[in-house]
Amino acid sequence: MYPHERSLVKRLANQPFVLIGINSDPKARVRTAMKKNNITWRSFWDGGNTRGPIASAWGVRGWPTIYVLDDRGVIRYKNVRGPKMDTAVDTLLAKTTTSLTENLSSVKPEERGMAAYYLGSSGVKGAKSAITNLLEDTDPVVRQRAATGLALLGDKTDPLLELLRKATTDKNPSVQVASLKALGRSGDADSAGVIVAALGAKNTEVLVAAIGSAGDLKATQAVDTLKTLTSHKETAVSQAAIASLGLVGGKAGTAALKELAGQPKHPGRVRIAAALYQSGDKASGDAFKAFLSDETVSVRREAIAALASLKGLETQPLYVRALADKDAEVRNVARKVLNKSKDPKIQKALKDVLALEVDDLMPKLRNRQTVVAASRDLVALGADVAPLLMERLATEKTAAGQDGIGRTLFGMRSDKSVTRIIKDGLKNDVRVVRGWSAFLLHFNGPDPTLLPTLAEFATSDFELLNAHSLRALGRYKQKKATEALATVLKKKTDGANTKLISSAIGSLQRQDTPAAAEALGALLENPKLRKQAEAALKRMKTPAAKKFLKPSAPSKSPTPSAGSASIKDAQAAKEAAETFVDLSQSGLGLKGVGKALGKPAETKATEVRVHSAGGKRLPSRFGPPLGKKNALLVKFRSVKANVIVVVMTKKANGKYGWWDVLSLPKSDFEKLPKLLPASSAKDVKVKKAVKAKKLRTR
Repeated sequence: MYPHERSLVKRLANQPFVLIGINSDPKARVRTAMKKNNITWRSFWDGGNTRGPIASAWGVRGWPTIYVLDDRGVIRYKNVRGPKMDTAVDTLLAKTTTSLTENLSSVKPEERGMAAYYLGSSGVKGAKSAITNLLEDTDPVVRQRAATGLALLGDKTDPLLELLRKATTDKNPSVQVASLKALGRSGDADSAGVIVAALGAKNTEVLVAAIGSAGDLKATQAVDTLKTLTSHKETAVSQAAIASLGLVGGKAGTAALKELAGQPKHPGRVRIAAALYQSGDKASGDAFKAFLSDETVSVRREAIAALASLKGLETQPLYVRALADKDAEVRNVARKVLNKSKDPKIQKALKDVLALEVDDLMPKLRNRQTVVAASRDLVALGADVAPLLMERLATEKTAAGQDGIGRTLFGMRSDKSVTRIIKDGLKNDVRVVRGWSAFLLHFNGPDPTLLPTLAEFATSDFELLNAHSLRALGRYKQKKATEALATVLKKKTDGANTKLISSAIGSLQRQDTPAAAEALGALLENPKLRKQAEAALKRMKTPAAKKFLKPSAPSKSPTPSAGSASIKDAQAAKEAAETFVDLSQSGLGLKGVGKALGKPAETKATEVRVHSAGGKRLPSRFGPPLGKKNALLVKFRSVKANVIVVVMTKKANGKYGWWDVLSLPKSDFEKLPKLLPASSAKDVKVKKAVKAKKLRTR
């Protein structure tokens, strides 16, 4: 999802569109994910669990859940992804554009002004003439917002400067930001005073825009304020202030940066050095050697990321030095940059570092708790790690380690160069490498050339690899694959490895060929494997499987017997059900039962039927559906086409207790065998309802 969301944010950067993320993961994992996936849009942390306040307020029941809202905050689409999400957003944007164009003629100044601004920020060129007309509007706020909209559309800012300066104090922060940026781009030195005044803004976005414009205009009068802002509590503000001082440059800007550089523990010391270098102080580039050796990981990460912006500095030795860093992120940045080099020495250094990376992660590949993360880290290193993994596979002794290497190579299979390396493994002198290569390649399709190798390892004693090969053979219809599976079953029927037996039977079932059916049919003579073989044969579609299955006797409705339930059982269940209903109607039993069963005079049990285990699955509110459970259904009344029954089951003490109260279709109820016949109305003795108060007293 992240790549698509990034493309959406980029495509609609100047549109009235915003993407907001809500994350319920632990905070540390959220930070890592945001950095790794380049999440630049606003994202809120919802408490670290799926029952956070935001998810609860919005009724989220599954993750991810996507809501697409219109310009009024109404949910218009839910859980649309990919092209459907694009269509939904574009549809709502088109409606919003039409609405904004209509608002240019609104009688309300607020609507006219904001419509002009939003159309400008959305890049709607067709609205340019209508926005231009608003420069003559009677309302001054409308005029300054119209000027801002035109500046966003790319109009020349010279005629708009006066209105843009006024717009920097607009009550809407978005208008302030846009006007400040437009003034910065204009290069108008006379606007520096307005920009300096905006450096006192309380809104972070407005303040960052003002800082950036001060740098663009090289406003030396802003240097003192910018120097103060380098220690701002907001990271975005402090970083913008340092960069702006570098843009201002000159004596004032450079002097301010040098003063800040004199603080060795300044949190922004890397950015200060980079800004000094960009302002013309080339000696500050030497500081990066020290930064890349700093004990603080964040400083080293920031330094390696900043090297790309230092034009003219010899950075290659610094990148080579970073290859030996303890932090994987620092090493990855250096490796990506140096990969472009054709220098043999650099290439050798890269290979040596990759070998160290692999060796560091090998212990984690052997551990079930860490294998997923380690495999992901190795995949992130790229296709260059594949030859090293194949070398390690040849010497790896543990099945878990081999499986971890196989998992990692599987994650790289979309890269054609990795596929070629794995194919070369089929010719390897080391037997286990050939086996894993065949297994990994079969995912690209059931290649017949892989069949001999897969058959060889299916019958081998290589732990895990034999099970993987067995499952792979299920994709082949050839007789040789069936024979290999049958060989495994003959070899393992002593029960030494039940997992391998199950895998072999499952693969024969997936083959679904007459030969596979015959191999399964041979297992019917084995009492230990008969059930598994029968189940597999039943699932097969080939007609050959049917001849091995005995025709099932026609199903008969179960009849009441001592084995299931007797007349005595029915009478006991009937009495217990009546007691339960009496208590419920008096307020002591289950709430709602009395109301469901009607008046006491109408709610005497009239019939008892048997539900045998394995019969029709009946719905249940208090447990699993009645399908695998013996029960007696005590009928109390009929309502239209349904009957109201109390489901009674026998407890451990031999007595009957209620399980559920159901409303069943008469047709379903009448299919069940009858134990006690329906009583005529005149024979039903109506007991006096039990009084709740009296029972409680007793």
